[in-house]
Amino acid sequence: MRIIAAVMAVGAIGFGLFTVVFGLVSPAQEPHAFHNVIVASLLIVLSAPPVIAIARDPEASARPLVMLAAVGIAALATMAMSLTLDPFTLPFVILVAVLWLLAPSRADAFPLGRPSIVLLGLTLIAAVVLVPYAVGQAELQRTDHASDHAAFFHWVEMSFYAVAIPMLGLVVALRPSAYPLAAWCAGTALVVLGLASLLLDEYVSALPSVQATAVLAIGAAMLLIAIASITSDGDRKRGIAIR
Repeated sequence: MRIIAAVMAVGAIGFGLFTVVFGLVSPAQEPHAFHNVIVASLLIVLSAPPVIAIARDPEASARPLVMLAAVGIAALATMAMSLTLDPFTLPFVILVAVLWLLAPSRADAFPLGRPSIVLLGLTLIAAVVLVPYAVGQAELQRTDHASDHAAFFHWVEMSFYAVAIPMLGLVVALRPSAYPLAAWCAGTALVVLGLASLLLDEYVSALPSVQATAVLAIGAAMLLIAIASITSDGDRKRGIAIR
């Protein structure tokens, strides 16, 4: 299990960095600037952290596996909407299923706890913005049979990214104390999408400025809540140690 997770982590980070560097040095990639940023974030921000957590400690893999399941469901849903099997994404989904089969225990996958109404509200607002966007990108993948964007599976990957974020946000909202890593991933992914859309607004797939500003603000709020939660947990643990 550790070996598979490590290979997935190296592949996600390596291909993500390659996408960034290749996008910067190759003039042919200039039309794909926005897509390359989001694909790199999909790999480095959404995919790599949970598999790194599993590689570090397979015995405590249940919660990172829930995160990967949320991302995998998003991948399958968007490939179905697009009527397209993405050869870059499908192997990742298959390996997630293999990790689930190899998990030594799933008992702590979704522990008892209280949901967060604030995080649930933020996630629902993000979904209102991102789900129609995901549907539109999936439709482009279905209907575009000529452009390089379709040939590189960029439309379906934009759709995948847009659905994966609220899926992770829902996991965080239902059990915020158990999923701080998911909060960091979802919040950072939203910030990347918002900033990239504002800075690369002339490129295809970029969100309009109003939606981009909204997802940027939601992502920043999620990150602030995650930071506050970590600080609160640290203070509580220090208090217990002093007593």
